[in-house]
Amino acid sequence: MLIELLDKHFITLFLIIGFSLKLWSKRSSTDTSQHYYWLTVISTLVLIAADSLEIWSQGNPDWRFWRILFSVIGYIMRPTAALSIALIIYPENQRPRWLWIPNTINMLIYCTAFFSPLAFSFGEKYNFVRGPLGYTAFVISFFYIAYSVWMTWKRFRDKDHARERYVLYLCAASCVIATLIDMERGGSHLNSAIMISSVFLYMFLRSIDTNRDPLTQLLNRLSFFEDCGKYGASVSAVGSADMNGLKRLNDAVGHEAGDKALKEIGKILDELSGKKTLAYRIGGDEFAILFIHKEEEDVSRIMETLREKVSEKGYSVSTGYAMRGGKYASVQDLIRWADENMYASKAAFYRENGHDRRKSRET
Repeated sequence: MLIELLDKHFITLFLIIGFSLKLWSKRSSTDTSQHYYWLTVISTLVLIAADSLEIWSQGNPDWRFWRILFSVIGYIMRPTAALSIALIIYPENQRPRWLWIPNTINMLIYCTAFFSPLAFSFGEKYNFVRGPLGYTAFVISFFYIAYSVWMTWKRFRDKDHARERYVLYLCAASCVIATLIDMERGGSHLNSAIMISSVFLYMFLRSIDTNRDPLTQLLNRLSFFEDCGKYGASVSAVGSADMNGLKRLNDAVGHEAGDKALKEIGKILDELSGKKTLAYRIGGDEFAILFIHKEEEDVSRIMETLREKVSEKGYSVSTGYAMRGGKYASVQDLIRWADENMYASKAAFYRENGHDRRKSRET
């Protein structure tokens, strides 16, 4: 039986072991996404065990109860594993509880197999007979996979790594095909498809974390310089923004208040960003924006909107931008000119407010 198990599930078991070691090395009780990764691993492992034991119990009609039990567990674990993928894709603290309802309904339906042929039963010759609701597990699995695709598109359509998300669509398509094959011909193709999708999803989300500032969730300094090289001549303008009075706020109220201010600015920049407007926190209270194929009218409007919205929150930023005026201007030139314009704006701000930055070393 062990040899048959390895022969049928070798790839899935290999992924489970390797992925579990990776998750264990990065374990954190505060990372709820990891809990759902573990749900994927455990549900897939239980599914493999249940399917294997169900096949083993087929050989003896006296084990009818155990065959029903193992089949029920298998049909419960399939949509549970698919559900975990949807929960991982959902942003933290926004995961709706109703997503568990289809899975709960599925569990109740298949538990009726102990006393009713509603989901499935075994005939006089101990053959499997699918009931009127026997495809529920596959339908609900398909629903969770389709929902994951929709959430992937919704969450990442206007963000960085937008192209890489198509890898997740490919994984979803593989899960759908695997579900259809298992539904029509039986087998455990969905097990492997879900584990492979989990690994890709883990890599995708971790790559986003690596390129994001943990405080503001904007793209970070590393991403900024990578994108400067990536977009090159497509950059029509560079914007620079610097918060006014951060040091004074930290000294007077505390760093928690300063962090709150930076988060608010980051949230505003995130709202203003899109496919052709990329916002970054490049360090401390410094922010940058890359404009891709944007006209000066649009750039000026976005920078003005940034100042207005920050002011509405009770804070202040100095801004500056530089347009690509000639074909020989490099992105580095634009960065330097944008910074110069921003520092001129900052100097004017402090003059108007009667504050000498040289005495307080204000930033």
